[in-house]
Amino acid sequence: MNSMLSDISDFETRGCISLVYPEELRAAVETVALSWKRFCALPLAIKTSVPYSNNADGVGYEIKEGVGENVDHKENFDMTVSGVLWLSAHMDQIRDPTVLQFAKDMASLVHMLKPTVINFVRQIEDTYALLGITDEVTVYEDVFFVRFIHYFNERNVGDVTAAPHVDNGAFTLHLFETAKGLECMTYQGEWIDMPVSDGETVIIPGMQMQHRSKNVIRALCHRVIETEMGSGGRYSAVCFVQLKLSPKFNKDKHGRQQGLPAGYNYAMLYEEFAKLFQN
Repeated sequence: MNSMLSDISDFETRGCISLVYPEELRAAVETVALSWKRFCALPLAIKTSVPYSNNADGVGYEIKEGVGENVDHKENFDMTVSGVLWLSAHMDQIRDPTVLQFAKDMASLVHMLKPTVINFVRQIEDTYALLGITDEVTVYEDVFFVRFIHYFNERNVGDVTAAPHVDNGAFTLHLFETAKGLECMTYQGEWIDMPVSDGETVIIPGMQMQHRSKNVIRALCHRVIETEMGSGGRYSAVCFVQLKLSPKFNKDKHGRQQGLPAGYNYAMLYEEFAKLFQN
């Protein structure tokens, strides 16, 4: 399964890399994008009947109806490689064909993503001499998971739908977006559109990557702005990749990324940045 990257140095200089989908993966992304829309259109009672496990990163459906500037108002569905088996074993009572089809399409995509994820992390390891990160992703199946997201169309155009933040893991693949409004903050502090398209994914670095590279690669701040998206809302999917054995941002001590200043990590010296990972 071959995929074509833009310049690998973009990860360091621009904070994002475009990767053209292999043909088979592109077809799987298109299929699951439609399947996710159909799932979201189901009555809430059916969606919440899908089992949810909070082990590790969580597997299954949840709805977030927070109120306030930096909280989420959306529904999402998370899936890991091992979670495919867990969900299958706990869906015996589910008979709705739309739910079953979405589960099938979702499982296919999650399995199909693994070679692309491993191939990308291997290129990052080789380019930046980050020894061992490929093994961290290869050996542990649940270091990456796919999150399907549906933002409800309830805000005014121009409002912030997802507050500015960086991701806590190693890197994130933005698999599809059905509307404009996904923006990233350049390392010079300017908000620009993130170049997600139908035929490719955009990969951005997270906090673990900044830590492992000692600030050579910096976690990219991004947000979602409300746009004219039609009555159905905004649908998207991302793949979060973590480094199983590497330090993690101490959220209990420093709070959620959504509550921290946009781009706060860009100019930090590594010695100060590393303190964010300590107990």
